[in-house]
Amino acid sequence: MLRCITHSRLSGSILLSGAAVPRLSQVTCTSTWASSSSLTTAKALWCSATAPLRKDIRKNDRGDARRLTFEERAERRMGKTKDQRESREQLAQEAQVMVSEDFPEELEAIYAKTSEKANISAMKVLNMAKCLELLEVEVAGGHTVLLVKVAQVVKTSTTTIEITPNSASFGNTILQRVSRFDSALQVSKEGTKIRVVIPPITTARRDKTVAEVNNLISTFRQRVKQSRTKAVKVLQDAGLADGVQQELTALVDSTANAFVEEKAAELELLSEEVMTMGIDESDVAAGR
Repeated sequence: MLRCITHSRLSGSILLSGAAVPRLSQVTCTSTWASSSSLTTAKALWCSATAPLRKDIRKNDRGDARRLTFEERAERRMGKTKDQRESREQLAQEAQVMVSEDFPEELEAIYAKTSEKANISAMKVLNMAKCLELLEVEVAGGHTVLLVKVAQVVKTSTTTIEITPNSASFGNTILQRVSRFDSALQVSKEGTKIRVVIPPITTARRDKTVAEVNNLISTFRQRVKQSRTKAVKVLQDAGLADGVQQELTALVDSTANAFVEEKAAELELLSEEVMTMGIDESDVAAGR
């Protein structure tokens, strides 16, 4: 009796409230939705719980997923792509070529100009005749050739050189070129020949030449320093990795320092030769 009353009261209360009695299909649908919602929630919880465990798995892998290498994980954290990595590697290779090939070539070019000037200064004291033979003269058409190609150069005495042009048309050109070469030379024209009187070798001339060579050495060091600064600036602006940039900068420094010391020693040796080789005018006077 109690169960019937309770049941009747429940039905009556539902009817009084105006609510309809739920059908079986509605109950089944509600139960299914609740079950589906529970599965979705469980899946989301599983994914969020296992996400840290899957961070090192390559995306879009199928089947057995491969774990990433240390470098790949580092690149993923830094946001690098494969193209960016290849571009950075190519940039590092180009920087290596610049440091190992281009930079030494530039240093050699700097030294070549310095060495040429230093040797000319020394030869003016030690062997003026040889200097004149290697002197370049401009001919028709704007071309430059060695003096010995357009004239005969003969040393007639210890202090005199005669230049005989192969053609009379070269006479004035050779005269002007020799006069500009060294203001200490006494140049005159005798008929078709050009007579050059070489000043005697004195201690004052030697000292002057050594001073010129020392000045060239100082300029050489400064130019190498400027070249080194430019090379380092290129490395800094290239956007290289810190380790690569430091390594290449150290290589630039060691290359520049070793090159300067080696070539400066050669130029200093040339200065010593200027001071010791040849016979001074004072020596000739003493021999008399």
